[in-house]
Amino acid sequence: MKRIAILAALLLAGCASHEKVSYTAPSVVGVKTSIEKLKPLVTTPAGNAVIGELNAAVDTYQAQVDQQSKDLAKAQNDAAYWHQKQEKALKELWTWRIITIFGILCVVLYIGIKTSWRLAL
Repeated sequence: MKRIAILAALLLAGCASHEKVSYTAPSVVGVKTSIEKLKPLVTTPAGNAVIGELNAAVDTYQAQVDQQSKDLAKAQNDAAYWHQKQEKALKELWTWRIITIFGILCVVLYIGIKTSWRLAL
């Protein structure tokens, strides 16, 4: 029974952890390698033109993937920055709320003491 409780505690603790997901951009290395393997097999000028178009398309795709990766990294950094600012602002807001409530309670208590309020029991 004790082992089951320990295993359950470990399982629940493991489920509570937050797993960071890292993004890996797709790579065109496999496509470029395949195109390079295809080059010796193509002997016509039209085939060479098509291979050139394929290389250009792969290069364009790679540039777009790189740009999307940069945009994603910037968006993630911005989200983390604003989340930290929000947490700081909420902490400050609650600090001032607590100070204000404490001040109001002090004023009410002071007025109660000065006017000799009695508890009605």
